[in-house]
Amino acid sequence: MKLPVSVFLAYFEFLPVEEAISRLAKAGFAHGELCYPHLAQLLEKESPEAAGKTLRQYADRYGYTIPQGHLSFEHGLCDDDILEHLKPELDAFIVAGIGKAVLHANGGKELSDEERYDRWVRNLRKLSEYVEGTGVTICLENLFTNHQCRTANQLKSLIKDAGGKNLGICLDTGHLHLCRANKTIEHTHREFILEAGDLLQALHIADNNGIADVHQMPFSARLGVDWKEVMQALRDVDYKGLFNLEILGECNAPMAIKEAKLSFIRTMCDYMLTDEFLTAY
Repeated sequence: MKLPVSVFLAYFEFLPVEEAISRLAKAGFAHGELCYPHLAQLLEKESPEAAGKTLRQYADRYGYTIPQGHLSFEHGLCDDDILEHLKPELDAFIVAGIGKAVLHANGGKELSDEERYDRWVRNLRKLSEYVEGTGVTICLENLFTNHQCRTANQLKSLIKDAGGKNLGICLDTGHLHLCRANKTIEHTHREFILEAGDLLQALHIADNNGIADVHQMPFSARLGVDWKEVMQALRDVDYKGLFNLEILGECNAPMAIKEAKLSFIRTMCDYMLTDEFLTAY
């Protein structure tokens, strides 16, 4: 299986965005997912359109692409001003050519289930209508606590009720593993991926020990994610997006060690995408 491998730019969250891109490109990664803190660095100084243009220039300078980005989520999808809050980010994404915009479906835990869901639908429809015709798809991420979408079925229902246009799913493998470890859902990663089908447009690849969302690289946790199951299921649905690692838990290290980890991560991911990996254990 051939997929573009990437590491979330937040791996170098506290560096200027251009330096983060240059370090990842130097480590052999030609693609990445933009994190909101890096976009915020630019939005503090530039208009959304200028920020998007700057991002594109940085990426072109290092032979890099940014097909995927993470929208901010502190306001929550229950906020009826959601479009006002996210419009600058989306405008920057559009100019930068970022086609997959990952969003948390959360907020409204103080509301009844029905009222919360109705607000999610209403506000998601606003976002989907705003990006219509721009090449951007809003990708809803599975989460892991109460009052949040945790299964592919829940995300598919939300997408359908919001009109289904310009909307997709982002699987966070670590979030799903936490749900399974805590027995809040029974779905396996394979079942999630098969249920999502062609709505699966983005990935957050991360591991954990089933206790906390620590965002480790694959194979870092005892009793972690079943990666053979994940890789086979991605093949079965013919997933074509980024194989993107969201591994903030690997960042607490000196720069030399962080860069050494990137070399290993590149080798590991290349191997995980081979036929040989599926029969290795």
